[in-house]
Amino acid sequence: MSQFEVYLLLFTDVLTANLAFNTSSEIVLDTMNLFGNYHKQLMLSVALIAYAFSIGINYILGVACYKILTPAKEEQNQLNTKINSIKNSKLLAVIIAISFLPFFGKFIVLFSGFCRIKFKTVLIISILTKLVYYSFLIFSI
Repeated sequence: MSQFEVYLLLFTDVLTANLAFNTSSEIVLDTMNLFGNYHKQLMLSVALIAYAFSIGINYILGVACYKILTPAKEEQNQLNTKINSIKNSKLLAVIIAISFLPFFGKFIVLFSGFCRIKFKTVLIISILTKLVYYSFLIFSI
């Protein structure tokens, strides 16, 4: 298997592992890290790019869920007030920062799309926290 194929496998694994309705883990990243024969900065870069794509997909799924599950007109005002209270919460950045967690993080991004939180905010906070997570994971050995 060539180096290009290995990094493409890493990209695919990280992308699919971080989709909202997938329960798998990032096994290729762990395996590459275990063997240690790979360029760590390149591993980090490929994993972060794949994670950014998965954030976009999960966010779009959240927006689609909102559009599909939007209640009738009477209940929509009540839902919008709840969503606005979430958007204006002081702990919003902390909640989005928890998205680095391997299993629950993907649902936080999906919920952010459902609540229509600014995509730029979700993307920046999620990528920064995942960067720290991957840095500890990759460079700790």
